[in-house]
Amino acid sequence: MIKAILIFNNHGKPRLIRFYQYFAEDMQQQIIRETFHLVSKRDDNVCNFLEGGR
Repeated sequence: MIKAILIFNNHGKPRLIRFYQYFAEDMQQQIIRETFHLVSKRDDNVCNFLEGGR
């Protein structure tokens, strides 16, 4: 089940954020920060899709 879709530009600014399950505002911000941190550290030739564990 897809719980959220997050799209960022190369500078870390969120361009599209859609949560399909309720998360408190502070939890949403934490998810956004952690997701960008994980994706931005990857090599250019690596897929940027993530599967969450929470």
